[in-house]
Amino acid sequence: MQWSRIKTLFILCFIILDVYLLFIFLDKQKEADIGILERPDTTIEKQLEAENIKVGQLPEEQPDESFLSVQQKKFTDDEIRQIENKDDQELSMMNETFIFSKFIEPITVPKGAKSEIITELVNDHVLYPDEYVFWDWNKDFNVILFFQKKNDRPIYFNQNGMILFFLNDDNEIVSYTQTMLGEEEDRDDKKSIIKPIKAIETLYRWSQLNAGEEVTSMKIGYHTIVPLPDGVQVFVPTWKVTVNHERNYFVNAIEGFIFWGKDEDFLEETMEEYSEKVRSTENQSELREDLLRQLNKKLEMSNHRGEKE
Repeated sequence: MQWSRIKTLFILCFIILDVYLLFIFLDKQKEADIGILERPDTTIEKQLEAENIKVGQLPEEQPDESFLSVQQKKFTDDEIRQIENKDDQELSMMNETFIFSKFIEPITVPKGAKSEIITELVNDHVLYPDEYVFWDWNKDFNVILFFQKKNDRPIYFNQNGMILFFLNDDNEIVSYTQTMLGEEEDRDDKKSIIKPIKAIETLYRWSQLNAGEEVTSMKIGYHTIVPLPDGVQVFVPTWKVTVNHERNYFVNAIEGFIFWGKDEDFLEETMEEYSEKVRSTENQSELREDLLRQLNKKLEMSNHRGEKE
């Protein structure tokens, strides 16, 4: 009889303990869910502050936008004549979409020239200079790169919308290639643009922002999605986030994922693609051979860079 009461007491105690533990668990789970659903906007700011990651003045939030659809532009005879009529260069056309031109007299670029000076030096020598924006003077390849713009925003890393200036060992521009995208077409499916701080949070979550670093600039442009079978290319609004004035990251401004890539990788791939394109053309000219020499020389520089690394 005594044992029966003790056993009953133990069972009641365990039931009470289980109920208590269940209550504690559900309470903690509720707090966790609330933390996820109702996390204040300042959370990421506090985390950045705790790691001494500085963020300057952020750009304004952007209105809803759609993707852009663009086809490759074919240069007209009138446009080609504009270059041919210049007495400072020799022109070669390939497949109506690819200009290669060699300067009669190289253009000297001052050592350490800033983007404004370089832009002023080259603007009078190419078609539609206002449609492009300076991106970089890459010293590994010794080339100067301009990206085409749409809606006054650069299209990052697209071989079909850029100007590539080739420099010799004396920092003189000796030739260039130019490609261009045609008129853009806005798609109907407008999407919300993620906030600038959300793009920074994406980099932080993926360990691309380290303690003590600084987000030095943010701009919005476009990045290429996979080209469609009919030759149409689709571009998505993209945040360019610069860290410490030297590292650039690209965050899809609609879906929030990161575009990976480096200038050197893009240039190497571009020159390999251009070299293949030039070799396949029926245009057997001295200019064609000169372009192949330029491309091969730059690719050799890339190989030496890889050996050093």
